[in-house]
Amino acid sequence: MFCLRKPSDSDIKQYINDRREEQFAYSNLYGTQDYATKEEYEMDPKYSNFDIDQVKIQLGTGVECFQKAVAALKQWKHFDLDWVDFYFKNTPIAVGETVGILSKQMGFWILSFARINYLYDGDQEDGSIKFGYSYGTLKEHVEKGEERFVVEWVRDPDGAPDKGAVYYEMLSFSEPSYWLSQLGYPVTRYFQNKFVIDSCNQMLKSVGSNQTVKNV
Repeated sequence: MFCLRKPSDSDIKQYINDRREEQFAYSNLYGTQDYATKEEYEMDPKYSNFDIDQVKIQLGTGVECFQKAVAALKQWKHFDLDWVDFYFKNTPIAVGETVGILSKQMGFWILSFARINYLYDGDQEDGSIKFGYSYGTLKEHVEKGEERFVVEWVRDPDGAPDKGAVYYEMLSFSEPSYWLSQLGYPVTRYFQNKFVIDSCNQMLKSVGSNQTVKNV
């Protein structure tokens, strides 16, 4: 949704309420469950029209780091960016919840809507523990596609609680949904890349790390 003026919180709340039963606006629903890596998506013809983006960074080690990362996701800290307004941060991470993302790009206020469609929460077959979610775009999102946000603790084989790498991963497939976003494709891709970098740095900050990500 392209807006000439910044929408009010009450307007955004109403927009979200109006879209709670809206259908997802893209093909390959639940597609972020299909593969583990960007390379696998790029080899699948059904994703040939989509931009595939993936980043996976290490946040730290051990159960304490993992717990901090989970808490950060639940508080939507990965959207706590100075150029993005997220609506609303009291939204629980649960299937069916709808959220709004507002930013200013190309002279417009761009308000996009997405709905959580599946979760990660608990032990995995490979012995790791994951927490996270995927959300899919609704019809007035500037892009069409799906994105997953996951924190993972690869536990130490000996069971030591202070060991085992903790990762933050984002993976998405997307394509422009409006002619304006197609026309401004390089700008759209710039902001997508900026979001990935800034989100990673917020997650590093949330677990108390001094590391920073400068490019992906």
